[in-house]
Amino acid sequence: METKLIIAIALIISVVLLAAKLFQEVSTEQFKEGKYIHINSVVIEFNKSNANVNVEYRISPFAEAYIFLFGSKHLEPKMKEIFADFSDVKILKIGSYSASLLVSNISRKNDQFYLHESRKFDVQPDILTLVYPDGTKRNILNTSSTPNTFYT
Repeated sequence: METKLIIAIALIISVVLLAAKLFQEVSTEQFKEGKYIHINSVVIEFNKSNANVNVEYRISPFAEAYIFLFGSKHLEPKMKEIFADFSDVKILKIGSYSASLLVSNISRKNDQFYLHESRKFDVQPDILTLVYPDGTKRNILNTSSTPNTFYT
């Protein structure tokens, strides 16, 4: 019984890796320096001193096979590592290609404004979108950190 299970798992991993290699939508250059995750976009929606953060990403074919077999919960440490410079990060939902986070105390109140001081990302996103409470959006391409900003 154990031999059949091992062969089945090896076959599944082989098929997933072969399919990923043949039909890969992204270049393996995106996974350079040993990193298995590429951040497509980060959307930060400010809400007073907190923020909802949505992250869309691609993972390497090997990581994809691992997540397929063992579940996306294994991506949680990497998400926390990416947002390590942020003080209080809670993962609300995580999947194979996206995650939703709640970042508490991302900004501090100063008189009638909220001030957000720059924070670094561990992995550089292709696009960072800041959504302010009034609904305005600001897109920033290929940045390694959030900008200093204020909002009401």
